[in-house]
Amino acid sequence: MTVNDPIRIPEVYEPDSSLPTDLVALRRFAWMLDAAVAIPGTRKRVGVSAAVGLIPGVGDAVGAFLSAWIILGAIRHRVPGGKIAKMVLNVVIDVMIGSIPVVGDIADILFKENLSNIDILVRSRKRGLPPRSATQMAFAAIMVLGATAFLALIAIVFAVLLLAWLIRSLM
Repeated sequence: MTVNDPIRIPEVYEPDSSLPTDLVALRRFAWMLDAAVAIPGTRKRVGVSAAVGLIPGVGDAVGAFLSAWIILGAIRHRVPGGKIAKMVLNVVIDVMIGSIPVVGDIADILFKENLSNIDILVRSRKRGLPPRSATQMAFAAIMVLGATAFLALIAIVFAVLLLAWLIRSLM
């Protein structure tokens, strides 16, 4: 190791070259969702999730479905249940705050749940065990997508009720 070589601590950073190809794809997907585009004049970045989130309620529901892919990746790579619960909580917080007009858009700039979730996945996966098979993942996919649909429905209802309240209070 020379002076110019970066120091990499495996628990903190795992290079793409040491990850399975599906985790490399998930890491790139998380980056696309949360940080693909720089905000001019700042050091902040946003992604597709923030752009889709501009559509009240429905956009955050779509963002939740996209985030579910990373949670499914965590289940596939045998991340412990407590860590998966933390990942789900990150998505729930993002959807609930994201469904509030303007506040949710600002939160998308500050809160990067997909990058946080991919970090949890990479750090917490069971490296000694093979990933779950497609058959094993079928039930998990149904459960995660069902829970995401329920969460999305709640976000849409919340956004509609908030919008109706705002319209009534302005009239």
